[in-house]
Amino acid sequence: MTEDDSIDRESLTSNTVAKLREICKKRGLLVSGKKSELVDRILEDAGVVGSVEASEDNDWDEGDALVMDDEPDDTRERVDQVISKIHSVVEAEVVDADILSAESNEAREEEAVVVVSEDDQPSLVISMPSISSLGDRWKALAAVVVVVILVGAATTVFLQRSSGFEVAKLSYGDEMDFQVIDSSINIDGEEMLSVFRDSTGGILEPACGEVSMDMDGTGSVSVTEGPNSGAVETTDSLGRTGFLAAEKRIRLDLDVDFEGRTWRDDAKTECGNIRWVMSGNDLSMESTSWVELEKTEVKRTDTSISFSDVDSVTTNARTVTYDSAGLGGLGALLPTLSFPLTPIELHDFFGEAVIKEGARSSDPDLGWNSDWKWEVKKEFRDDTHGLVYPVYLNHEEIGRCYGHATILLHLQDGSPWPVKQVADIRLDKALQTNDCDFLVSTLSDELLPEGTLSITMTYSSISSYTGSREIDWERNYLGSPNDGEDRPGTSTKRNWVDSMWDDSEIRQFDMEEAVSCLKSKYPNSQAALALESGGYIWRASWSRPTSEPEWNMSWVDEDDDSGWLVLQRSSEGCEMSSTGSNDRGEVTWNRDSIPSTQTLSLLETRILDPERYPDLSQYVQSGESWNLQAQVGYRLSVTEDNEVLSLLPGDLGDGKVTMTAVREWEQEGRERSVDLAMDSETGEMVIWWLIDSPSE
Repeated sequence: MTEDDSIDRESLTSNTVAKLREICKKRGLLVSGKKSELVDRILEDAGVVGSVEASEDNDWDEGDALVMDDEPDDTRERVDQVISKIHSVVEAEVVDADILSAESNEAREEEAVVVVSEDDQPSLVISMPSISSLGDRWKALAAVVVVVILVGAATTVFLQRSSGFEVAKLSYGDEMDFQVIDSSINIDGEEMLSVFRDSTGGILEPACGEVSMDMDGTGSVSVTEGPNSGAVETTDSLGRTGFLAAEKRIRLDLDVDFEGRTWRDDAKTECGNIRWVMSGNDLSMESTSWVELEKTEVKRTDTSISFSDVDSVTTNARTVTYDSAGLGGLGALLPTLSFPLTPIELHDFFGEAVIKEGARSSDPDLGWNSDWKWEVKKEFRDDTHGLVYPVYLNHEEIGRCYGHATILLHLQDGSPWPVKQVADIRLDKALQTNDCDFLVSTLSDELLPEGTLSITMTYSSISSYTGSREIDWERNYLGSPNDGEDRPGTSTKRNWVDSMWDDSEIRQFDMEEAVSCLKSKYPNSQAALALESGGYIWRASWSRPTSEPEWNMSWVDEDDDSGWLVLQRSSEGCEMSSTGSNDRGEVTWNRDSIPSTQTLSLLETRILDPERYPDLSQYVQSGESWNLQAQVGYRLSVTEDNEVLSLLPGDLGDGKVTMTAVREWEQEGRERSVDLAMDSETGEMVIWWLIDSPSE
């Protein structure tokens, strides 16, 4: 019997990736690719015919990465192989739960889905439940939240233009296709992980201590060639029209695998070393931002995300954000986080600087004033992209304060984006030193939980197209509103007494009526006593679950006692249907932080104007009022709140009041929910998002 006669899929699959590569090398075959591809390649060479089955191992190996300097011939072979994968369809299976003996564990320890043993005991491979088995399906957005915040919900939005072979300026019609390779997000530390876990629901419920998200795929970045000399029209956070903008797009299509540690017990009181995996997920994202021409300000960013698990259960989300200043402390961190994680617009960053060997940000004639420092190294010929200058970027403040943020760029004459970009970020508050800038250190104290967040992201250009007309920044044009036009002013603001003023004419049982009834009918209740002694209602939500409207109110007094109640309108004025108290100090009293605000009535009138936010109003509006399923209210955020993932505005030193609305409903077998947040002082929309998932 020949060696080929003894080869079958089962025997090959039992080998490690390293062993399969060795077999390929002996047979003169390509050695790059995933395990399933290596197995298929060997079987084809051996003349074994059979159906192509999905492999349990779908991880990329280091051999798939592009190599910059070493082994140029092998690199070319690898690059060709990687590019060919873009057109292939890879099926994936979640690993079934299986007890492995110590002996079999040793035999498989090099495989990508190997499970680390705990205390040298038999190891356990656990399947992460698919999204279809989760109760709160819309919360299966672990990848969504992480990518929205860290991998570019803002995308090119938060990049600030600075005044610099000169790099090519961005033109209408520019486009670049790229690969995403060797990319991952890793969270180490229970407090850091808990922020993500609590915010994303069931999909990360089994995770504790640490979790990783590995990604590879393709993407593109482009500038639209619009009808107005390249520009397009857009609206702003106030819903005003008439602005001309450059429309920028980024698209990502990623294969995503999750892995992490899980709990020792069902009570989830102790984190163990047992591993869980969830592989074979698809994540697609498309984000469009509109940057106004005259003032080069981002007016709006619209991001759509689709997340499909291995069972092809799909959850969709759409997020629309406006000026990052509305996000307070989180908005201050987003430029640092998002800048390295999308293809950098080179002229926005380098300006008129000449890219040549030895050039650096410290050159006196540049007057560089950014925390990102850079240096250009010797030009060399990259096997994939030709002649390039390597440029090394380093964020000084992060490196001095709480981690590191570095970027390697390969720059090519004529390209407005790097032809290759490798970002490496690590944030860890435990590394904080006394050398931190005050703002940065304060932000890290307020927003960064304990633990480590590590991000690596690599882009490599596949192809590009150059537009014919440079973007005409600072263009003067007619038709845009003046800054103060159609903007709520100070004359319509009101100072709080017990709560945010309502005065609604379209909702029955407004806040003033509800508070008055609470004090008169339940004068000895904790809530009424708190309001009479200087307390206030820091959060409230109006809804109409029955024929009678009701308020869900959260209160706090000057002794930091707090609680909540549900007050419904009745024939006797009102009825308290439920109530509860919090532990002292759970909510902090801070009346001095409360700003004067617009009324709920004024703000809801603007939200329900279909001309201002047409994409949003269709979900929350019914006639000239709110949809019957909508809940409307407000929330006060003070400095003590950790708003890192809530996406509600917050600010250092001052309070922020946000008008909120939410609606949840079922339509055509899908569960849908929409949420919005509007700045109650300025009347500007901060963010709204729509989530769409299969019904249970």
